[in-house]
Amino acid sequence: MEAPGFLTLLYIMVTLPEKQGLSTLPWGNWVMGGMFTTHYIYRALLCPLLNPSMSPIHPFVWASALSFQVANGTSIGGWLGGYGPTTREEWTGSALRVEVGMMIWAVALMFNMYHDDELREIRRAAARNQKRRQESKAGDENKERPNVDKVYMMPENGLFRLILFPHYFTEWIEWCGFWMVGGLHCAPARIFVVNEVFTMLARAVQGRQWYIEKFGRAKVGNRKAAIPWLI
Repeated sequence: MEAPGFLTLLYIMVTLPEKQGLSTLPWGNWVMGGMFTTHYIYRALLCPLLNPSMSPIHPFVWASALSFQVANGTSIGGWLGGYGPTTREEWTGSALRVEVGMMIWAVALMFNMYHDDELREIRRAAARNQKRRQESKAGDENKERPNVDKVYMMPENGLFRLILFPHYFTEWIEWCGFWMVGGLHCAPARIFVVNEVFTMLARAVQGRQWYIEKFGRAKVGNRKAAIPWLI
């Protein structure tokens, strides 16, 4: 469901400048477009290939996420495609801000991938265990890919020691770096960060309660939902 977002952004960045009377876009616009696209290539194309299994999703949730992605891609794409900075001079003096923002974005993206993979490893380990149990049985049994959709374990590595949803937290940091590249005046990036935090934080708080009910308060311990030592 993430693909329409970055495809919308790229389409707008390619087609809008001509309609705005622009022959080209400044380098900073393409830097931000590349950052946005890189994240969603990982989310839309690589994640489905890496996930050992995929849980079903309610059609309403799917439609809501799709609508958000298209609206977000349109908003940021419009700003980058002609309604934001349109000249190289508008990026003059912003090299340090852009470099720091890109470093924050890149490090947060790597940590986001790391914590995503920690969750995938739980299902991969469960799949390996189920396969070994199947193969240990006598006779030639069904060797189809094990169903591990319902395997739940407490992740223990990385920021999972402090919070239960570090992949949310690192994604927020990632998009704060993206916003920094665009500058405080980049309203679409600011709105994106605010929307992500408020929608995902609510899910994380609910998810922490689920962890408590599933594993017990003692097992969850002092881990917060998504922001270390706070929430």
